[in-house]
Amino acid sequence: MKHALLGALAAVAASGCLVLHDNDQQAKDNRCTSCHGNAEAEGDATLKAAPPSDTHGNTAEDAPGVGAHQRHLRASATHAAIACTECHVVPERTDSPGHSDSDGPAELTWGALASLDAGTPAYDGTAHTCSNVYCHGYAATQPWTQQRPSDQACGSCHGLPPAAPHPQNQNCALCHGSVIKPDRSFIDPATHVDGVLQVGSMACNACHGATDAGNPPPSLDGGTTRDHSGVGAHVEHLADLPNARNVQCSECHPVPTDVGSPGHVNGTVDVVFTGVALGPLDGGATWNRSAATCTAWCHTAGLAGGISPQWTSTAGPLACDGCHGLPPPPPHPTWTRCTACHSNLTGDAGHPFVDKELHVNGVVNADPPANCDGCHGSSANPAPPRDLAGNTATSFSGVGAHQKHLTDAGLYRVVECGECHPVPAQTVAAGHANGTTDLVFTGPAVAGGSMPAYSGGSCANTTCHNPSVLTTSGNAGGQDTVPVWTRVDGSQLSCYSCHGFPPPAPHIQNFACETCHLDYAGGGRFSRPDLHVNGVVTFSVP
Repeated sequence: MKHALLGALAAVAASGCLVLHDNDQQAKDNRCTSCHGNAEAEGDATLKAAPPSDTHGNTAEDAPGVGAHQRHLRASATHAAIACTECHVVPERTDSPGHSDSDGPAELTWGALASLDAGTPAYDGTAHTCSNVYCHGYAATQPWTQQRPSDQACGSCHGLPPAAPHPQNQNCALCHGSVIKPDRSFIDPATHVDGVLQVGSMACNACHGATDAGNPPPSLDGGTTRDHSGVGAHVEHLADLPNARNVQCSECHPVPTDVGSPGHVNGTVDVVFTGVALGPLDGGATWNRSAATCTAWCHTAGLAGGISPQWTSTAGPLACDGCHGLPPPPPHPTWTRCTACHSNLTGDAGHPFVDKELHVNGVVNADPPANCDGCHGSSANPAPPRDLAGNTATSFSGVGAHQKHLTDAGLYRVVECGECHPVPAQTVAAGHANGTTDLVFTGPAVAGGSMPAYSGGSCANTTCHNPSVLTTSGNAGGQDTVPVWTRVDGSQLSCYSCHGFPPPAPHIQNFACETCHLDYAGGGRFSRPDLHVNGVVTFSVP
């Protein structure tokens, strides 16, 4: 059905209807109100020309021809006046194409503001709703014929606050202080819905944190406790702790130069480890967001038995064993006297640091002792006791029979350390301080082609304790040829422990050993102990 106005225009066209609209200046100011609007309404020509009333004489907002015309065209406490051209063409003349030559409704041709950022606004003529319009926040569908006062419409176009990645803080004035007050009243409504996002410059603690550094608590959403992921262990990392230097914010995540920096205010804390946090880890440090744990070098994850501490733990600052063992597991020496190699420690209870800036700095600050007795033994003798764990009892394998081998008892020569294991030229030599004593038998221990081995706490096949390979029969007749390393009660140290007394035939069955072995003085004494247990059978046939 044709618009009623078209019929009227057709009937009076010959009488100069168009001239009636354009006959003088006064008529031009009021020409739109001839068909719609209200010439007597308060306001300028634009307000007078816009419905109500519509071309059918409707004045109520529930009529699509009326709707929210006046609410858009009048400035309010929340926005400036919206130009007619943001929704449809404003004709130059009554007979302009697309004006009074259609059956209605008005042909909508969206303006620059309504379609900002490549938006595609649309109007549903059945439901009488606008959608995908910049002015209403794109995602929101707004009813044209069911309007609300401005003070009730807050939050209808965007969330309060908008959904993530927008920060979840309801104090809009923190970032938009040039537009809105903390009570959400607008300072200048013309700067709202104007196509420009006004974001002010501010300090970090304007949005999160209470200190100048801006580190939480509180977090962006107001969290204040450690079990809140936005708070976590921020304080512990940035506080003046006694056992670690302060961690720089940028070692865990980018620090923006301003609020609008790329990657900032995107709803996600982008964890990007740098500097010390990376340390010597080949694979780099990682952050497990779901588990709230990190593998940064700071906590030696993957190194020295390190752990991945829980970011949201409520336990507070970590103790020494919160990052590495005390001591770390092998190959680190199993000794708890940390100061032997780490002079940066005081050695007092709790291991406070002389200079905490040298702790958790990406470098293992170790200065191992120059002498063997710095870690084991004593100033009188570098061999245990004490062992690396501080043990002194011979029942510990780190102590055992060391001193029995290295002390001149008058029965045998002193055994050199290198006959049982390598002796490093320095503390950091390869194979040393690796958590394992690498037994490599040499010298008299392997004389005659013996193949010694240490297993189950006992030595076997050492020429020292089983010189059978040095005999013509291949049998020395010893009773304790596989001595237990930690048994030092003398029960394995008699003349018949290693060989018979005398050895079995074809050895001469004469108990006067000194007859052939001039290094033996008889009576259980040696005139030349250095020639006994030296890998050579020293004898002279009378």
